[in-house]
Amino acid sequence: MQTFARKIGSFQLLIFVVFGVLLGFSISVIGRLPNQMLLVAIFGISFPFLAFIVGDMRRFLLAASAAILPITVDVNFINVFENQAGAHTIGISLQDIFVLLLIFLWLVDAASKEDVAFHFYPRLTIPAILYFEACLLTLVWAPRLDLAAMEIVRMAKVLILYFVIANQIRDKSDLKIVAWALIASVAFEGFIAVLQTIKGGTIGLDFLGEAYLPDIDHSKLWRVMGTLGHPNRLAMYLEMLLPLCFGMFLLEKRVKLKMIAISVFGLGLVALIMTGSRGGWIAFILGMLVFFFIAVKSCHIRLSMLFGTGLISIAVIAGISLAFSGMIEERIHGNDYGSAMSRIPMIQIAINLIEAHPLGGVGINNYAVVMKKYNDTILGRRFKSIPRPVHNMFLLVTGETGIIGLLMLLLLLYFFFAMALKSARSPDETISIINISVLAGIVAMCAHGMVDKHSPGGYPLFYVFMAMIASAYFLNGHLSHNDLSQPMDVGDEEIERPK
Repeated sequence: MQTFARKIGSFQLLIFVVFGVLLGFSISVIGRLPNQMLLVAIFGISFPFLAFIVGDMRRFLLAASAAILPITVDVNFINVFENQAGAHTIGISLQDIFVLLLIFLWLVDAASKEDVAFHFYPRLTIPAILYFEACLLTLVWAPRLDLAAMEIVRMAKVLILYFVIANQIRDKSDLKIVAWALIASVAFEGFIAVLQTIKGGTIGLDFLGEAYLPDIDHSKLWRVMGTLGHPNRLAMYLEMLLPLCFGMFLLEKRVKLKMIAISVFGLGLVALIMTGSRGGWIAFILGMLVFFFIAVKSCHIRLSMLFGTGLISIAVIAGISLAFSGMIEERIHGNDYGSAMSRIPMIQIAINLIEAHPLGGVGINNYAVVMKKYNDTILGRRFKSIPRPVHNMFLLVTGETGIIGLLMLLLLLYFFFAMALKSARSPDETISIINISVLAGIVAMCAHGMVDKHSPGGYPLFYVFMAMIASAYFLNGHLSHNDLSQPMDVGDEEIERPK
């Protein structure tokens, strides 16, 4: 018996020694990795512990997939930076890992349970696939296949992201979890923007997506960019999500959650102003006007309530605007170094390019490759070069994918707005207000897209919004069906609802 105990003790000691050696070796290897690979490795090691601590792993991954949208933690295999408007890399990101884990859990649930739902959501999914196929078709004639392939890979990823999140939002609680995860990302970007403002430059978070700017011209106005890599990208991200912050302020009943939502709204508004994006400012105002208009029309905000919430929002906006009046005045009246004037030859070049390639465009993510050939404008010759694509997402989509691609995108937006407007009239307050907030955010995106070059084809936030609209539309229809089929209580009797 003692011999057996000694053998067991020796075996345990051997296991501990081997485990210690492997752990030490792993730490030494991981310590030499680049920052982004290091973060991925740390997550891989900590994931089993997170799974043990977090009770509901599905909801944790659902929230993480939304919260990590503005953060770039990835390992890239291809990097090509040539002023193209679309993707610059091909690789594996932390968000890809979250999505793959969600798919794995989905498959496990489907194998172990009989009632796991699978929804195709054809009203949005079919137009999204048609738009993807229109872009995919341009690979046949794109002059730079590598650039086109990078954008196609990115579009395929966000299409999968949409489909997975739409199927993982199974009830109103899941819908609110995604909404709060997106609000958390606004708080994070607002905090980073404040730090960048205090420093007057970047703060060394290039491994999270912050642009690396070794030489900053302090004679120009510093514009924050968060971890999105450019002030205009951060502005578009914030303008799309600020209506959601305000919507959750109205929706939540607990005072603590209300205060968090309105505080993040204020912080995000500060960050939006500090981006210096004039298009973002106008788009935000338009989005909030749409938010209040539809909220009143849907009867979820009474005119008396609108007066109070309107005063709160006006006070917040006015106070923050007054605090940053110098920056606002500088962006409106100061020297923009030809930025606004350069939009005119950009549009003229886009029109020339579209006239030459009206049906199928020049190829996805290939606009910058060929646009110089179409610069025959007199105003364009005033500039030494116009290296960037046209700052209008609809002209950019038409230039790269032709009228076919533009029609598919407009079809997708049409069904998006139609479904959002129908769900906005839902009797359920949660579904209605979240849909109104998302709808206002997409209106802001489209408005800003008139003066910016970021097309929605590979934009993850746009596809997460699609997932929220698709799932909310289904939940609203399911809720209405259940309400009609359930009996009504009248005194001590139950009477079937009329069908």
